[in-house]
Amino acid sequence: MIRGKRDLIANVCAATGATSLCEHFPRKPVLMVLNYHRIGDFESTEYDPGSFSCTAAEFDWQIGYFKRHYRTTTLDEVLDLLRRAVPLAEPRVLFTFDDGYIDNYQFAFPVLRRHGVQGVFFLPTAFTGTGRIPWWDTIAYIVKRSQRSTFRLDYPRSQEFDLTASGIDEGTMRILRLYTQPEMQDHERFLENLERACESSRPGGETSRCFLDWNEAREMLAGGMAFGSHTHNHEILSKLPARDQVEELRLSREIMEGELHRKIDTLAYPVGAQETFSSETMDALQQTKYRAAFSFYGGFNRTDSVAAFDIRRCGVERPTRKRLRLQATLGSLTGSVWF
Repeated sequence: MIRGKRDLIANVCAATGATSLCEHFPRKPVLMVLNYHRIGDFESTEYDPGSFSCTAAEFDWQIGYFKRHYRTTTLDEVLDLLRRAVPLAEPRVLFTFDDGYIDNYQFAFPVLRRHGVQGVFFLPTAFTGTGRIPWWDTIAYIVKRSQRSTFRLDYPRSQEFDLTASGIDEGTMRILRLYTQPEMQDHERFLENLERACESSRPGGETSRCFLDWNEAREMLAGGMAFGSHTHNHEILSKLPARDQVEELRLSREIMEGELHRKIDTLAYPVGAQETFSSETMDALQQTKYRAAFSFYGGFNRTDSVAAFDIRRCGVERPTRKRLRLQATLGSLTGSVWF
């Protein structure tokens, strides 16, 4: 269902009082893990606007809403629930953040601290504290500066794009999805192909720091936040040989524990779709002594059925307030629907 239709339904449910009524119905005892990426103004970015989950003002409203209507939880509480398989008595909500952009420190952290709610931040350690530009932002940067509205990419498979027909944002999303396909194995070849097709270049020279640094992470930790690994290089793990998966997990954990002086034993899979991790990945997690891993393809968790290496998360993707209320309400009523 496209965004416009969902918003229309959410508006009708809010106007008729259906959402408010449903908020008082008995709810399933599920763990809802909400996932964010960037917080801020998506319209002004020169990179990927799809990475922005909401503005700072909307994030403040969202945390306040969930604190009033649900029991918020912490990473340690979730791990304890998994370890003891204790049935939940009510729905709980955990807030997670992938990639560790600096706006997580600037905007999300103050809101969470003010509300007394923990956020869990998963960091790709090769990016932390750097001006390095990740592949998804590099792709968006090239496409936004394309000198051609129509072009064809020949790798990893032939595909045509029409930015006039689809719009730049939708065109960028299609290219990002193409990048994540299993047959895409050569990062540099893909970017060079995109640069030639668009007749534009990737970011060059000095760039401003995109990701929070270790001093900021330590301040967040002292302020009640929690941290986990997002691998070292943000590689899609299932594309890597088993030994390289082990190294990504080991190195990231070693760096984080050295910088934060805290045990790091949880991971969020980069991209997080079902095809981005495998049984080999789970073996690698066990070898490197991780306790849990979070996916990102939707869904809710019950303590009697959740897999420790596949804790499901739902993405927050710039919803209106009315739609977020309906999403959370239907999710807690059904234990399966993220509207």
